[in-house]
Amino acid sequence: MEIQSRLLENGFEVKFRGARYPVEYPVETWSSVPEQTRRALRDNLAFAATMHLPLVFGEDIVRYDSGRPLLEPYFFQNFMRDIPSCTEVDGSDTADMSRRWYNIRYLFSDSQIIYPSQEPVSSPTRAIVGLSFGKDSLLTFAIADEIGLDPVAVYIVEESLKYEEKHKTVLAEQLRREFGKLFWKVRHETGKLRDYAHLGLPQSEFGWGLQTTEYALEFIPFAYALGGKYLLFGNEHTTSETYMSNDKSGPWVVNPCFDQAHEWTVHIDQITQIFSGRTVRTGSLIEPLMDMMVQRTLVHRYPQYAKYQMSCFTETESGRDYRWCHNCSVCAKMYLLCVGGGVDPKIVGFTRDMLTAENRRFFTLFGDRSTLTYANTETAKEEQLFAFYSAALRGVKSELVEQFRHSDLFQEAKAREDELMKKFCTVYEPISMPTELRPLVMPILSEEVASFEL
Repeated sequence: MEIQSRLLENGFEVKFRGARYPVEYPVETWSSVPEQTRRALRDNLAFAATMHLPLVFGEDIVRYDSGRPLLEPYFFQNFMRDIPSCTEVDGSDTADMSRRWYNIRYLFSDSQIIYPSQEPVSSPTRAIVGLSFGKDSLLTFAIADEIGLDPVAVYIVEESLKYEEKHKTVLAEQLRREFGKLFWKVRHETGKLRDYAHLGLPQSEFGWGLQTTEYALEFIPFAYALGGKYLLFGNEHTTSETYMSNDKSGPWVVNPCFDQAHEWTVHIDQITQIFSGRTVRTGSLIEPLMDMMVQRTLVHRYPQYAKYQMSCFTETESGRDYRWCHNCSVCAKMYLLCVGGGVDPKIVGFTRDMLTAENRRFFTLFGDRSTLTYANTETAKEEQLFAFYSAALRGVKSELVEQFRHSDLFQEAKAREDELMKKFCTVYEPISMPTELRPLVMPILSEEVASFEL
């Protein structure tokens, strides 16, 4: 297997099996990056975007026409930690896939490592926010705006998500007109290299595990062009949750989103410093909050931003015409977090009740297992328990809430009320939040959590 890559006037491209996959920026944005850093970005991103390909195509050797990437050890750890989550979704054997991946030989035409320039970003002041329009990134953007970081939103287009770009392009234009904020969209065709329909292979999760790490590197040109000081991702507290798989080779620790975990965000911070002359710090402003408090804070404190929320993947025809498909576990979860948090789901755009009896299958609390691995953690089930309990106490009139009210689950939640309240309505100590921002952010989070009552 051979992977080729080259620099372009406005970015770089990867070539695989005769097809070209460019990552393109405005010319002035790309040209603001030091030349040596551009070369290093090409080497490292070409590797990160393709290192899963020999595994999924059953190849033992892959040759790159580029230098050995500086971040190879980072990518290997990121990839390795993601394998149990991928095999859990794919239904494959973790030990077998780990062995096959371990035996792959990655060869490079030049053993010399190209180091990024040590030139710092000029006059860094603002935040670059990876905006997906989900609750986490919208709350991150809103807080960054409130504390004076003059945030810039950057959205990476993943073309394998069928209707995502269609809806988010409309949302982005509406947000830009209302708030006058800078918004940039990056066409990153390398995302097609994890689109299995495009590759002609059976669906798999391999290739998605480095997504946040890739995005961080792809945001570096905007930091140089726009004076970025912080690169902010919406990684909330539960992104570090794990559980044990039922793999046939034995139990494995599954972290459903390792590259969003706090410990890995610290490593991404190291990466962005390396690629920005020690200028750009990466972290999360919402890391101290659990999911329900993130959703509540967004709607309660920043309804002007909450109305732009789109957490649904819109992967099926149900999502063709509207940003909430109303027919998936993500829609069901966000609706529950709203009513459990005491905020109106209509504010974020829901037009249907997602707690009808037919939607019971979307909640792992009731015994089903989800293809979204993070929904299978014990914490995720307990958060559903707490959210349903809160909705029941608030008198929400939905079929699933009524079923819950008359079940043993309600009695369990009632007996554990103090424990659940403490777990899900606490402002946790931050790990990846930049230290100098904590005095500005923590009071906001504490104020919002303190205002929540059952």
